Amino acid sequence: MVDAGKTAPEARGAFGGFIGPKNLVELVRTSAPWLFDGTHPQASPELALPLTGRLVDCAGSPHGGWRSLLAASLHPAPADQPTPAAIADYFALCCAAHFASAATFVPTDVDAKIRHALWLDQSDPDELQRMLRFALALQEWDLAPVSARLVCVQGQAPVSGHDGERLSVLGGALIGASTVHADELAEALYVAMDAELQREAEVFRAALQARDRELDVLALAAVLTHNAGDVVQALGSKHAAAVSPERRHSLLELSRERFERYGGTYGQAALVYRELLAAEGHRNYPLRELKCLRKHPSLLYPMAPCVDSWGEMLACTPHLTTAERADVVVGLVEGLRRVQGQTAYQRALAGFARTWRGGLLDKALSAHYTARVKRDLDSHDVRKAIETPRASFEASLKKRTRAVLTRG
Repeated sequence: MVDAGKTAPEARGAFGGFIGPKNLVELVRTSAPWLFDGTHPQASPELALPLTGRLVDCAGSPHGGWRSLLAASLHPAPADQPTPAAIADYFALCCAAHFASAATFVPTDVDAKIRHALWLDQSDPDELQRMLRFALALQEWDLAPVSARLVCVQGQAPVSGHDGERLSVLGGALIGASTVHADELAEALYVAMDAELQREAEVFRAALQARDRELDVLALAAVLTHNAGDVVQALGSKHAAAVSPERRHSLLELSRERFERYGGTYGQAALVYRELLAAEGHRNYPLRELKCLRKHPSLLYPMAPCVDSWGEMLACTPHLTTAERADVVVGLVEGLRRVQGQTAYQRALAGFARTWRGGLLDKALSAHYTARVKRDLDSHDVRKAIETPRASFEASLKKRTRAVLTRG
């Protein structure tokens, strides 16, 4: 596998006021080094094949985004006033960077660029067409190498927050196509967004109808609610005035109003999310400083709050030292202080405690704790939560899910 190679940092705002291409790739490398160094278990010979032509024309394959990050020779050069072609290729690189890092502990901050800014900056009709086709091809990317948050229901394709990222890019594309009156492409983009929202609703309904799948319903409720929010981020802005009111009306605020759309699924999902998961919807800021969690894709954070198995894995993975395991425990404890009401970090600690010989206050670990962390781990509330068996926690969660759905 070819490593894109580390390069000297660029000046701030090196690409028309935006982050320079090299700096952007370095941010991804910092967050997900396993995409570049050949250690990812899903790395394939295809990644070593050089891309040719234009970066914006290379989306259409399962590893299109991954290969785009590695194709340094196709990345646009820094420029104070980039050409339309450079803007199109930069857009492709931003998409690749964002999709690669969105489910890591330190996502890149380019989502506003790929849903608005770069569409509005594009002045060349041919290059805009390339960007539009690229946006439509994003559905071909394989997300499994970069996310542990794919929700899989038997007989259905996975659903994840990455689908919301794609919806927001398609929303930006719809704005771009509508602005230049590219009616056929605008229709294709609208159809693609509608089809994706319908697909997610069907997966949610399939989970509702399946036996003993309440935890899938919970996970999907979080994903669908966030993905509906991504559509609002794209089409709820002032830039979306070019999109017809009918299209905006059919796609916006799915989780808040007019629940007859998509069979009411997004209203159901939002109800479950608000009642049971709102406190879990944070972005794991307490874990962002733990560089050890970026060492291997197996350490990626899964769907909250049922993360006992992740905690168990942290206790036995060969990718962490004892000191690093202690750092993770400290991060989780500090997260409990900073994010009130959430239970996922408690479940991660519970899984870890069951697996690590000697438990969380084992001498090898506690040697790295502060006195406050030791007190927190020995507090009544934390001990009670950690001592709750996984089966009991999940059974209670399933019962609460059924109650919310019945009441709703």
